[in-house]
Amino acid sequence: MSLEYDRPLFQTMFTRRTRRFPQGGKLPSKRGRLQYDSKEKPVALTEEETALLCFAASGITGVTVEEIRHLLGHLTVTGRTAASPCASLTLHLFFTNDDGVYYYRACETDEVVPAQRMRIRSDDDREKILSDYRRNVKKLKRGRIDIPRDAIGSAFESMVNLPGTTLFMPVADTTREYINLLFTGLAQFRWQLWDEVADRPAGVGKWIESGFLNGPRMTIAAYEEMLPWLCNLEAGMAMQNLSLAATAMGLGSFMMHTIDLYTVMRALGMRFEETIKGRREGAGVNPVGIDGVLEGSCPPYHDIDGAVSRIADLKWGNDGIYAQKGLDIPVPGFYNDIVEATKSFCSYLYETYGRMPKGQNAMFIPILAQIHHLDSGFYEKYLPEYLTKEDRDHMRIWHSNGEV
Repeated sequence: MSLEYDRPLFQTMFTRRTRRFPQGGKLPSKRGRLQYDSKEKPVALTEEETALLCFAASGITGVTVEEIRHLLGHLTVTGRTAASPCASLTLHLFFTNDDGVYYYRACETDEVVPAQRMRIRSDDDREKILSDYRRNVKKLKRGRIDIPRDAIGSAFESMVNLPGTTLFMPVADTTREYINLLFTGLAQFRWQLWDEVADRPAGVGKWIESGFLNGPRMTIAAYEEMLPWLCNLEAGMAMQNLSLAATAMGLGSFMMHTIDLYTVMRALGMRFEETIKGRREGAGVNPVGIDGVLEGSCPPYHDIDGAVSRIADLKWGNDGIYAQKGLDIPVPGFYNDIVEATKSFCSYLYETYGRMPKGQNAMFIPILAQIHHLDSGFYEKYLPEYLTKEDRDHMRIWHSNGEV
């Protein structure tokens, strides 16, 4: 694997910019006197370039440090290039290029807690980046994802998802952390989970009456406000890593929201579930997963008890990270109450409001990122100060085998 991406971190941060104009792009005359039709033939990212970018966003670097080994801890011990709340791995990376639509899956291992805590130390270890990519990437369909041009904001319509570009689509699965954060809040803060609409306990009345849940009231709305923030945070860090990697490699990158994200999710094959009729007036459809690829810890893929048990098993199940095969930590005496209270709360949500989460989506795309080869003619003409040595040398270094 090439070492040409070894650019100092701070130098990369100094020169990181959003640079949107790709080979094959076009800017009409109304764009602030920057009219330009690309004269360069689009060149797609190579396998090596794509592998490095996927790794930068969500590659596996080893085992989490785990200073806190108890119920309030992680769902996994998988360390990634970008942080994940409770190592719950809410981020799932999809991308599309000229050849197809792909899912870059997390590394899988038979070890509950892998013995190799740091996977990449030496230059030789870097070969794992490419081998991870070849093992973990799954092709979902042939050809570039079909996003109608009218679904793309006019500011970017002539530059997005063009031949040669690679569009990265991070999907956040809120359902795992939704359940795990309930475990945490009930154990540490003894939240009295409350339905603010009906002004009553949200399925946890018996635990409130017994005094087990004796902490502050946590309304459904207040709880669910945490989820987008947590999951957006993970996707944001991953996309920043992606942008820094692109800068170090001499590639263009930009992040965007100005695309109809529901259109993108539908193009990915996302399943949308209608709210159970009559349960919540005016509720929208809930994107819950991609059948056989990414299935949320919620109906219709799992019933409520099964979804909660699935998350609980990641902690103290037979192959859980805190069980005998993992860190071998005794089960807290109140653990079963935490699990049962979580099941009761989630069942209350689904039975009362017809969806889980109640007001947020099970899956969503927080942001999109495109990586492409820069159109050097455009930047040399209008914005030469934003071209670095890495940009000008990119084709010679990365595509010297005749791929251009």
